[in-house]
Order: sequence, then structure tokens, then C-alpha cells
Amino acid sequence: MALLLGLFAALCWGVHDLAVRFLAPRMGGFRLGLRTELGGFIILLPLVLAVRNGTMHDWLLVAVLGVVYGLAIAGLFKSFAMAPLSVVGPFSSGYPALVVIWGMFFGLSPSLLQYFGMATILIGSAVVARYSHDGSGIHTVIKGHVWELAFWIVLSDICFAIAIVLGQKLALTFGDATTAGLLRVPAMLILGSFALREPASTIKMTWKIALACVILGGLDVAALTGVNAMGTLPYKEFGAMGIAAYGAIAALLGMIWLKEKVSLGQWAGIALTIAGVAALGVQFE
Repeated sequence: MALLLGLFAALCWGVHDLAVRFLAPRMGGFRLGLRTELGGFIILLPLVLAVRNGTMHDWLLVAVLGVVYGLAIAGLFKSFAMAPLSVVGPFSSGYPALVVIWGMFFGLSPSLLQYFGMATILIGSAVVARYSHDGSGIHTVIKGHVWELAFWIVLSDICFAIAIVLGQKLALTFGDATTAGLLRVPAMLILGSFALREPASTIKMTWKIALACVILGGLDVAALTGVNAMGTLPYKEFGAMGIAAYGAIAALLGMIWLKEKVSLGQWAGIALTIAGVAALGVQFE
């Protein structure tokens, strides 16, 4: 069940990132991130207003979670403003491995086959990003900006991993969806501070764009609620690894909707990712 929730989150974030890749270069990654978080907050506002529990320590963790998640979204959306799905998707899907490593410090003992599954997912993600056609993938990043892109992707990976661990902990107090709503207030403050220094948007804010931001927020809410729900399930860390499949999903969606090319090497990476997810699904007593 944890793995299925991870795959559900991967699908939601895959569709989410397809739209982000289309809008971020025009609107600005930070500005789009702010509006997406606002859209999700509006959806969850009734749950947020109904909160009556939580200690001072819990609320402090909510603030930390929001800041971390805001930085994660900032890094991800900025990356999509600089590079295509075939690069950012696979490379930014490495953070679930950090969640598994965290779990291993607290008693998680993967089997040999499950180690193989995790390694295969990560290798598959790297292969998808590496073997892009000339004129696509990493080749589209402006010369001299590769290291800047790497910085934002690494920041996003680290912060998403921390957010998963903190979010699952807080979901035990506030609830899965409510936690996804509470973190958006500090996250919006972080994204707003970045957006103030961003170049002006080249796309007008129409009702259709506003609706798109709300839908993006809804997809993020659905994915994050699923991730938070893993917190009480066995093998929740392996569920997080299921999220890593979203890199392959993003590459496929980019091919279908944005006409981004998928090379033979990328198909091999997608196959490896699928095999890795299947290996993690094998249960042992």
C-alpha cells in the first residue's frame, strides 16, 4: 500500500510538472511556485481553519516544514524554468533515496532484492536524464548555467527528503491533508521573497492561468496527502522510493504533450525504473 501511494504521488507530480515545465519559463519559477502553493492553500483552507490541536513544538515543526517545502518548490520550479522535463524530472527524483537512508538509521533493513530495486530506480532515473537526443535534454541548458541548474536540483532533492520525514511525523498530529495545508503559509513566504527578485512575467494573469495554478495546487495537495498517509504504513520508506518513478513518468508526459524526444537510452532507463519499482513491491517475512 505504501508503494502504491508513492506511485500515486508520482503520477500526480508527473502531471503537475508537465504543466510547470510549460508555464515556468514564461511566468518565472518562483512566481509560479507561489501561485501554486496559494492554489493548494485555498483548496485546504476549511481544514486549516478547523485546526484546534497541536503543541508549541508541533507548530514550530510546521514552520520548519513550510520553510523546507518552500525551498524545495523554489528549487524544483526554478529548475523547470531552466531545463526540460527529460532532465529535471529524473534528476530531481533522487530524493526518495535519502528518505530510505534516513529510515535505515532507525531500523529499516532492506532485503537484497529491495536494495537492487532502489539502485535500479536511481540508475534508471540517471539514464533517462543522461541519454537525451542532441538538441534536447541537458543540451538545452544555456552554457554556463549547468552548475546553477545542479544547485537548484540538489537543493530541491535535499529539502523534499526532509519535508517527507517531517510531514509524515506531523500528519500523526494534524492529519494528512491538513498538514499539507498548514505548511503552505511559511512556504508562500519563502517563495514570495524569491519572487520579488524575479524578472517580470511574460504571460498575463488571466482567469485560465489562475485556474491552472489552482489545479496545480490540487495535484500537489493530492500527492503530498498521499505521501503523508504513508507515515503509518509498513515499509513507508519504500513507498517514498515509488515516488522516484515520477522522473520516468515526467519524461513520457513530456514526449506525449510537449513533443520532447525520448531516445532509445531513455527508454532503457524507463524500463529500469519500472523493474526497480516491481522489485520493491516484493514482500518478505
